Amino acid sequence: MPAVRTARLQKFERILEHFAICAPIEWRQVDVILKISTDPYNVPSEREFAASMVMTTLMIVVIAVLIAASTTWFTTRHYETDIHHQAIRTAIFLPLVIVPLCTGIIGYQGLMNHRRMLAVSRLARTDEMTGLANRRSFMHHADAMFRDSDLDYIGVGIFIVDLDHFKQVNDVHGHDAGDEVLIHAARQIKLAAPEDSLVSRLGGEEFALLVQYVHVSELHAQAETIRKRIAATPCTYQNMQIRVSASIGIGIAHPRDTVSSVLSRADDALYEAKDLGRNRFVIAA
Repeated sequence: MPAVRTARLQKFERILEHFAICAPIEWRQVDVILKISTDPYNVPSEREFAASMVMTTLMIVVIAVLIAASTTWFTTRHYETDIHHQAIRTAIFLPLVIVPLCTGIIGYQGLMNHRRMLAVSRLARTDEMTGLANRRSFMHHADAMFRDSDLDYIGVGIFIVDLDHFKQVNDVHGHDAGDEVLIHAARQIKLAAPEDSLVSRLGGEEFALLVQYVHVSELHAQAETIRKRIAATPCTYQNMQIRVSASIGIGIAHPRDTVSSVLSRADDALYEAKDLGRNRFVIAA
């Protein structure tokens, strides 16, 4: 749970603390419901949202039943026994019906709004053309990996993949063909990349991968697999076969490195690969 709760959550906590509730409250579930954030990476999934709605409904039902039953018992304790018991049964029954009905109606609207929020979140972190993660998403996940990983023991590398002579594709075949080549290249990179890696489009004809490894030889094999797949798989556009190749620069993360410093080394390695004749990879240690 975040160290600093939102003001709205704090207010809700104070309200709940006002009541003597015996069962412990699952604060992380309440957090999911009341979290108001513009961070597109911090939106709970639809299943988490629905589970939180159920937990909140159960919590409200318990509170409502306790309040209704205790208030009814206190106000009718001097009535006849039958009337007293009937009043208590009614006080228990009504919240069990009314609260789920009301929260169900509100929850349905909330779920619809949450789905729209998820759609906006996906747009905020996805490259529209290729469907890959965008630069913002890449930097977010890379920062998290660098922050949470012990780089003394865990190998992390960043690939920058740049399509060779891409401007010529646009000049010769047009920008629509260039877009198809980008989509095709993104698909080939995704298929050739390790399953647990993050593949993103940084912009233009430049792509990036965030990978973990055990031995540096794995980076050699992964880069060569990507390079060969792009070069060997032409893009089909209007009955034309458009072939492109790619140059790859790889930066290896060291302790106290930042994402920017590793990206900078990968970029330098990419330029070296270009200078050496393109369609190859270079690793900057």
